[in-house]
Amino acid sequence: MEFCRWEHASLLFFGYTFACALLVPGLDVSSRVRCACGCAAGVAIVFLSPLLQFYGMLWRFLLLPALVLFVGYWTSGLLFRAPSPRLESLLSAVDTALRVRQTAGAVERPAAEFLEIAYAAVYALIPIALAIYSIVTPPDRLDLDRFWTVVLVTDFICFAFLPWIQTRPPRALEQGEPWRSSFRQLNLRVVGAASIRVNTCPSGHAAEAAAAALLVSNALAPVFAGMLFAALAVSAGAVYGRYHYALDAISGWMVALVVWLVIWR
Repeated sequence: MEFCRWEHASLLFFGYTFACALLVPGLDVSSRVRCACGCAAGVAIVFLSPLLQFYGMLWRFLLLPALVLFVGYWTSGLLFRAPSPRLESLLSAVDTALRVRQTAGAVERPAAEFLEIAYAAVYALIPIALAIYSIVTPPDRLDLDRFWTVVLVTDFICFAFLPWIQTRPPRALEQGEPWRSSFRQLNLRVVGAASIRVNTCPSGHAAEAAAAALLVSNALAPVFAGMLFAALAVSAGAVYGRYHYALDAISGWMVALVVWLVIWR
């Protein structure tokens, strides 16, 4: 059985996460067991992937990488033990110095609605980037394996910090809403039901959006500019909507840029 690059990266991540489940101090037995089961599920998906290549690229280079990303996200969330007040104070202090909360309060409602929608739209950016990349790249140069390797490694690095940087999102610590927005209520329901409900630093949201933009850098300038604007809007929505701290988003962009330079360029 021969694995491609995104599969190798996934095996390394789930191996690392399994080691954390065994070695991270203070984690309850239930969380250790569930995390180990999540790692086993991720590894099983990776081993299944080469066997399905005979059914075309749909499984190996479209559906299974996205499923591995989802499993990796939820599995890493099981490593959260308790928030660190010292780290939360540090992240909040940077936001205070940057006047993030004051800036959010000054945002007009149409702009606030747009940024809330942009925050939710991050889930569409990777499929959009994949479609653009597939269209603008000559068939003999199309490398879906490398595309997904950039996406997965970027997110895996963000998830890998969770056992060591454990904080709550700023919205959980601050009083009141940052701005007036109807769409925000939908976002909060989605975050409450479909997220791990803790903060990731670096931000997976910002990193994934940045990676999506960088992966279409070979497209026409207006297309690339549009994707870059969308990625910046996602990050702004995450920070000013108080889903993430400013340092989360900044470090997320740094992770995406380094991974893209190492793997893609």
